[in-house]
Amino acid sequence: MIQYTPANIGERLLARLLDLVIFGVYLFFAFLILIKSIEGIGDLEDFPVIATLICLPVIFYTIWIESLLNGRSFGKIIMGLKVVKISGKPASVGDFAIRWLLRMVEGEIALFTGLQIPVALVSGKGQRLGDMLAGTALIRTRHQTQIHNTILNYVNPQYRVVFPQVEKLNDNDVAIIKDVMQQALQNEQYGTIELLATKVKDTIGVYPPIDQLPSMQFLNIVLADYTHYHFEQNR
Repeated sequence: MIQYTPANIGERLLARLLDLVIFGVYLFFAFLILIKSIEGIGDLEDFPVIATLICLPVIFYTIWIESLLNGRSFGKIIMGLKVVKISGKPASVGDFAIRWLLRMVEGEIALFTGLQIPVALVSGKGQRLGDMLAGTALIRTRHQTQIHNTILNYVNPQYRVVFPQVEKLNDNDVAIIKDVMQQALQNEQYGTIELLATKVKDTIGVYPPIDQLPSMQFLNIVLADYTHYHFEQNR
């Protein structure tokens, strides 16, 4: 299993706080518009129904937003966090629903209840109860790198993309690939390189024979392909 860096308690709290700020801004303007509309027509009969409808996006926020944004909420995007399965695979709508249901027990409106903090601290992977039951974890997708080590490497105009299927990857995927490669090489965990190569092959749908294209070489080609493919697309 490929290891990712779990989000710490502070990062989770800040992401949640940012989402709460977004809730507040949305609800303020939504109810302001609703009140102004009622003042104009003088009809309060439908106010409870409309108010409930306005609150639904907030109540079910983590289910629909994380499903729509592939494991991210707006707060998580800002903090560079993402919900994934422990195996590293994308979480499903069912997983997001389980996390949402458990948050209702732990305290949906609150930042963190007294139960969530100790559980996340002792879990070893920064998981709260919802994560444990869903088999998910909140990980960092923002990696600290120097300029020469970013995904935007030197672009050779004569380069020809080997695997155009790299279009299935995104910047976060490539950042994780580079980070895992770097850590694996530093720690001489060559088995991790093989696991990473297998995962990337499954993701983009190409399976070059290992005896013809070793895993490390394959991953380096994928990184170069991604850089040059997106350079050509955005030129």
